[in-house]
Amino acid sequence: MSKLPYKILVVEDDPAALEFLESCFNGEISTAVSLKEAWEEMKKSLPDLIILDRLLPDGDGIRLCEAIRNDPELHSLPVLMLTCKDETEDKVLGLKLGADDYLTKPFEPDELKAGVNALFRRTQKLRPRRRIKTSLWKY
Repeated sequence: MSKLPYKILVVEDDPAALEFLESCFNGEISTAVSLKEAWEEMKKSLPDLIILDRLLPDGDGIRLCEAIRNDPELHSLPVLMLTCKDETEDKVLGLKLGADDYLTKPFEPDELKAGVNALFRRTQKLRPRRRIKTSLWKY
């Protein structure tokens, strides 16, 4: 198997879901279990795409999505919201506040991979690799 051509950061606090996501991408992902840890991981190595859960121990994943969209260095970073919050209002809110795609749990691995590939295809030529220079909100 070949290595993924891009770096994915998965922000998910459920160990079973995280293990499943790792298996979807043959373990070739970076992971974080909180908003704070996700931000620290992005500082170390800017991903090409983020798969972001909404319900995290230190807040709603939408906060991180909003921070990404408001940051001049990160605003074009693709975000796929992956969550159990499946009401229409939740999906609309996620997309309105910056998610590029919104996938609800449970999902099929091929559906996730297709979404990731579509986001990567649309953004790879548009977003130069940049380092994070601004700080996120205070905890």
